[in-house]
Amino acid sequence: MTERRIDAAIDMARAEREALRWLMLTALWHARPYGTREDVLLSCAHEIPIYATADLIRRELGWLESHGLAAIVRDASPIWSAKLTALGEDVYEYRADAPAGLARPPRW
Repeated sequence: MTERRIDAAIDMARAEREALRWLMLTALWHARPYGTREDVLLSCAHEIPIYATADLIRRELGWLESHGLAAIVRDASPIWSAKLTALGEDVYEYRADAPAGLARPPRW
């Protein structure tokens, strides 16, 4: 495999991660004000279809939380839940700039 083809594969993986983050933000926006569980987010990803596992959903939820877009509820239950934050709503509704790493489509 040439070096150029390896770079293309790496870019594809990054594009999938960024699209998954936007998909999760969209699902959380539709689940307002209650939020949703990680298994629902995983089902949403499989419907698109975007390759995702439970670990990948948790990792990307952590990314959304680290950028202030979502709040994760880690109770005694082994299943995580997440809610959209005010900043997450603003980013989804195009009232705030999207952080780098989020595949937000251009505004109409």
